[in-house]
Amino acid sequence: MRMKNYFQVSLDVEGQPCLIVGGGEEATEKANRLLDAGACVTVISPEVTPQLQAWVEEGRITLEARRLALADLAATLDGVHLVINTVKRDPVLSRQLCAACVARRIPISAYDQPEHSTFVMVSLVRCGRLRVAFATGATSPALARVLRQQFEQVFDDDFAAFMEFLAQERLRIEAAMPKGHARREALRRLVRGLEVRAEIDYPPAYLDWLAAQQQESSVADESHAVAATSRGEHLPPGDAAPAVTKKVS
Repeated sequence: MRMKNYFQVSLDVEGQPCLIVGGGEEATEKANRLLDAGACVTVISPEVTPQLQAWVEEGRITLEARRLALADLAATLDGVHLVINTVKRDPVLSRQLCAACVARRIPISAYDQPEHSTFVMVSLVRCGRLRVAFATGATSPALARVLRQQFEQVFDDDFAAFMEFLAQERLRIEAAMPKGHARREALRRLVRGLEVRAEIDYPPAYLDWLAAQQQESSVADESHAVAATSRGEHLPPGDAAPAVTKKVS
């Protein structure tokens, strides 16, 4: 399958009806993100997680406790702004749901099924007002998940407090200063000196692959040199391909 390059946007869904198909943990995570964005969320699933059920009882989401039937697609999608399909075990449903959404120009994301999606949801770190997204173009959702988990430790409660400080200072500066260079400089001064430091410890699977690549490159260089010598040729300095190196912290 060809990997796509996606165009990253942030979508305004506040007050918009959004549909989630499925009621498992993935549906719970997506519902949480939609609620955070102010969407009106409906979940279609015969069974849901305790958290989804709690949101139903609190009146935060609407639950239709049923399976989505193909015959009901037209009525189900009427007025819907966005669809998220978290059901992976029914490829026929995924394909036809995607086709129905495309025909109605409704954005749809099918979990771990980019072929049945018109957009993919990035792995998201939330820290106060900050949102940091990781996307791999469907190359490795597992990598995006690991990065999210790692960066959640970086952007902690202290950083959330820093974000709140920035929000309050922005309001104060905008109230006190007219638009222009001086105001922009005052806002930039608030973050001047901030530095995030990071090191990457690559996993053994990648290091083994890298070592194999280096060995193959070395063998190829030696074979090239032997063949050239047997023909009476002399390789000029630096003619062989350089070894692949990688700094691992």
